[in-house]
Amino acid sequence: MPTTRFKNTVYRAMLPFCAPTCSNSPVSSVSGRPLVARDRFVRLIRKHHVLGSATLLSNGHDQSLIFTDSEKPTHHPGPDTYFRVASITKIATAVLIMHLSDRGLLSLDAPISSCLPLDPLPDELSGVTLRHLLSHTSGLMDPPTLEKDLESGRTIPEVVSGTRRSLPGDSFRYSNLGYGIIGCVIEAVTGRPLDLVFNDELFSPLGMDATLSGCTLPVERIMPVTRILPYHEGNDLILTPLGKVPLVAADPLRHFGHTAGSMYTTVQSLQKLLNVLILNENGFLSPSSLEEMKKQHASYGSLSPTLSYGLGLLQIRDPRISSSRVLGHQGFAYGCGDGAFWEEETGRLLIFLNGGCSEARSGRLGSANRDFMIWAFRKELPSW
Repeated sequence: MPTTRFKNTVYRAMLPFCAPTCSNSPVSSVSGRPLVARDRFVRLIRKHHVLGSATLLSNGHDQSLIFTDSEKPTHHPGPDTYFRVASITKIATAVLIMHLSDRGLLSLDAPISSCLPLDPLPDELSGVTLRHLLSHTSGLMDPPTLEKDLESGRTIPEVVSGTRRSLPGDSFRYSNLGYGIIGCVIEAVTGRPLDLVFNDELFSPLGMDATLSGCTLPVERIMPVTRILPYHEGNDLILTPLGKVPLVAADPLRHFGHTAGSMYTTVQSLQKLLNVLILNENGFLSPSSLEEMKKQHASYGSLSPTLSYGLGLLQIRDPRISSSRVLGHQGFAYGCGDGAFWEEETGRLLIFLNGGCSEARSGRLGSANRDFMIWAFRKELPSW
């Protein structure tokens, strides 16, 4: 994945020559409102080498649902296709935590040491709260072996050793480990496996077709993910090694990965989650919890001066994208580059999920997400 300016430059230069290309007519279906700027949408699909996608646009009154195919590899998503939405999972995790907080089951500002069965407490977790974890201000960094640590069953004390880079609350450092530890807190407080808690407290009440356990889904309905650069034919990923293991029992010392990026859902179910934040549908969260989630808690700094972070929400202030503040999240994993964003002032919504696309970045924002937001918020939706 290109993470530095130099790597991004090399990655973009190689895209036209080494990445699989889409057909001239990748759109397989459009339902709801017809697209006004369809040609521009197709150009973006081809520009970013999108390998099958589901895109949902809404202005609160009308909406359009667009699916695109790819032939090499063969990806044909539809309305009932499950996408592993990677870090967009963090929105669901934050909404669940705020819901449990509204019910008095959790406190955002209590030390997580009061919940986790850790004795002795690792120094790295001293003073860390749920608010720190939700806003990426815990001071924890991701160890390079994080994925292997999850798969091998290592415990929190083993994994967090040496991962603190600053004191809690001092600075922003994006941390999947931190978000994973939120899952451990949830299991410790409820005594139940994460998948059941998410289903009973979030997915079912919102009418979402979603899960944290991909292995419980029909495999033929899961969107494969293919990394386009370097591209290796037949190297699709459907379930990660972690996703192949069902969450059958609570294990708050080891389940520190699922709440960072393991949600599988359909594009329209993801819309139901975002509508909690856009419209406060069903009064699922208290007004104060909604305000806390959307409030700026940290900044990305000089690398991405247009980006900041709330609680589980990426915040974008970029006049090229919109005159309004844009909220949501992006997800990168194994080659996908997903996005789920809305304009704060208008409530206009874009969800873009795929089976692989360009992973190039503009700062820390995915270039594909940036371009599709510009198309949606500057061109397509204003024309409706």
